[in-house]
Amino acid sequence: MRANPATWRWALAGALLAAAGMAGCKKKAPADLVLVSPHNKKIEAEFERAFRAWHRAQFAGADVKFEWRDVGGTTTTTKYLLNQYGRGDTSGIDLYFGGGAPDHRLLTARGVTVAVKLPADITDQLPETIGGVRQYDADGRWHGAAISCFGILYHARLLTEKHLPLPKTWDDLADPRMRRLVGGADGSQSGSARAAYEMIVQSAPDWPAGWAKLLAIYANCKHYPGGASDLVGDVANGEVLAGTAIDFYAYDQIAATGDELGFTVVAGTTAFTPDPISLLKGAPHPEMAKRFIEFVLSEAGQKLWCLPPGTPGGPHTHALYRQPVRRDIYTTCKGQMLKPLVDPFEQSGSFKLDEKAAGVRISRLHGPLMKAAAIDNKDRLAKAWAALLGADRPAALMKEFVSLPPDLADEAALMKTAEKLSDPKQRELITSEWQRFFRAKYEKIVAEVEKAP
Repeated sequence: MRANPATWRWALAGALLAAAGMAGCKKKAPADLVLVSPHNKKIEAEFERAFRAWHRAQFAGADVKFEWRDVGGTTTTTKYLLNQYGRGDTSGIDLYFGGGAPDHRLLTARGVTVAVKLPADITDQLPETIGGVRQYDADGRWHGAAISCFGILYHARLLTEKHLPLPKTWDDLADPRMRRLVGGADGSQSGSARAAYEMIVQSAPDWPAGWAKLLAIYANCKHYPGGASDLVGDVANGEVLAGTAIDFYAYDQIAATGDELGFTVVAGTTAFTPDPISLLKGAPHPEMAKRFIEFVLSEAGQKLWCLPPGTPGGPHTHALYRQPVRRDIYTTCKGQMLKPLVDPFEQSGSFKLDEKAAGVRISRLHGPLMKAAAIDNKDRLAKAWAALLGADRPAALMKEFVSLPPDLADEAALMKTAEKLSDPKQRELITSEWQRFFRAKYEKIVAEVEKAP
């Protein structure tokens, strides 16, 4: 029996549509390397391109398929990983690339990262410390891939028009002439902001003196944007004229904006901290992940951070404005590196960061303390500071202004309180008491100035 031509045509069309549908639903080829990273897309693109080229050259033309998991910034990424490992022994991710050392240390302490043994030609060029700051884990469970420092980003043209000096020290941000001209990123949201505030504290002789300097800077702030990158944008558009910034955010903005902006690496109080890379527990592609770590820490990988795009050994399209961690790069690439970058082995000088104190204060203290003292009491702080400046800063009231709650009055009390902050219930009780303490203090100062003859 012959088939009806119309029926045959419909059957063929249906078969073709079904085949097309199956092709359209075909699963993506699995990745050879899965990474989670708070790095920007420029960094991801340049390292992916360069590693794929290196891998093809080293392994008989074998290509590598990347999968980048973007779950947010450093703090969000770390919380995501802890949540994943709270459910099992793998996250389905190979590498955590970027973010600050405190987060990688935390993951290491929770058993999330895995030791990697590197070849001698790499380890010989990795400094154990710079300015007292450890650049890799002693057991190889994380390694600094690049280093960063904190400084002051400022709007040079607008400051000059106002006949104000360009800020060169942290104290310059506390200068009364800078009232309402400074921006301070919200430390309860930004890890890099907390790290910058710790640099300010450690530029002083002790914790109370460091806090006094930091509170004066908060008092000069016009506002407290949520993220460090938001603050950089505020300086660029003239919303504020200065603020703390991480070096590569500042350099990237200066490159985009021009010489209206400037950046100060504060001499003598500059710590160079690592942005690590870590192999994660239960990594689905451990061998490929180890190859990527070795590439990032190789001479070829390190040059991507610091050379201009299009130069031999440099990135293809994007200038990354990052400081390499390897010692030899500062010699082999001397005179070729992107103009703003500095030699950390010279710039760090005699400053030695107290890493133990910094770790506690950055991870537990600066965020809630800034929130209680400055963000939740923003208007009261501004009124108290204006009143003090109008009264020529009387000594007794200035002492009152910089005073701390009893549980933060000195380093010993601070460390005990920091332990309690790890408990959510205790944290809520303590920070609520801080908020009331600062509110009452600022209101008292305003009242005292107003009743003075």
